[in-house]
Amino acid sequence: MFPVGQLFVAGFDGTTVPAGLAQLLRDEELAGVILFRRNITSVKQLMALTAQLKDVAGRPILIAVDHEGGRVFRMPPPFTSVPPMATVGAAARCHPEGDLAYNLGALMGRELAAVGINIDFAPVLDLNTNPDNPIIGDRAFNADPKIVAELGCRMIRGLQDGGVIPCGKHFPGHGDTPEDSHLTMPIMPATWDRLRTFELVPFKAAIEVRVPMLMTAHILYHVIDPELPVTLSRRAIFTLLREELRYQGVVVTDDLQMGAIARHWPVDEASIRALAAGCDLVLICKDLAATKMAIASVREAVRGGMLSEEFLEQALSRVRGLLQQSAQLPPPPSYTVIGCRSHREVVSQTGMSFA
Repeated sequence: MFPVGQLFVAGFDGTTVPAGLAQLLRDEELAGVILFRRNITSVKQLMALTAQLKDVAGRPILIAVDHEGGRVFRMPPPFTSVPPMATVGAAARCHPEGDLAYNLGALMGRELAAVGINIDFAPVLDLNTNPDNPIIGDRAFNADPKIVAELGCRMIRGLQDGGVIPCGKHFPGHGDTPEDSHLTMPIMPATWDRLRTFELVPFKAAIEVRVPMLMTAHILYHVIDPELPVTLSRRAIFTLLREELRYQGVVVTDDLQMGAIARHWPVDEASIRALAAGCDLVLICKDLAATKMAIASVREAVRGGMLSEEFLEQALSRVRGLLQQSAQLPPPPSYTVIGCRSHREVVSQTGMSFA
């Protein structure tokens, strides 16, 4: 039987492993989990949770978090507070002799690794080009694609050297939309010339430095596919990202329970479409029952020939390769590194002060 669960990452409620998640980890061989603020109360509780997750699974798994800095920051004190990437971008331009983005990535990686997390869904490679964008804004380094490419690649290297696997997002760019894909389906009327000159530049740079993961955007780019959003589009994932840009790493969906997808497709159908498009990992952040249903539906799609088992084997091979990379990360430091003076000193270079 094809191990469909190894193509899914799930979110859950609670600060310990619930029975439903334990069942998915054991019986379905779930690839991993994503943690949110609702799962975290303290450093020691988080360390106990990640240890429990690994123990329940009985094998290497992916433990991910959105740890960007600014308003996307799940960790409680004493984790080192990191400002928005727009602040980092401005500070890096003021001090070009330093390597602020790399050093911030390295400290974030060390602190995550210390508590047992091995995936950071960062950095943001979107461009801050639309002042009306409600979801990207200061999460992006800059509006200039060359600046975003340079700082994004430096942060990618820093996160890796710090001990976690980075994931660039949101391919092929979410920065110029006026809508929030958490709520509705943004539509991008960009031309190919615009895409190749602006949005794709940071992603191409990240691919050149072999970023291990990229996350998709739930956006309808008419020039790429007039009918399906990027996450569900074979033209976007397989043709553009895999064939044209020659990306060989893991492609993970953004949360399939976001409004841009959920208002148009049930999560099980969306999962089938995402995998058929060329995504390797399906992310379902809120509902274990929905994750279980989606796994069952994908399994039936494989049995019925709707999904090619040979095609999914390629995805599974990339996911297993990512797990092997996670096992080769630098040894995690002591949790005492969290919030340490040297980390605060790095952050102070952005102009951010600590009480």
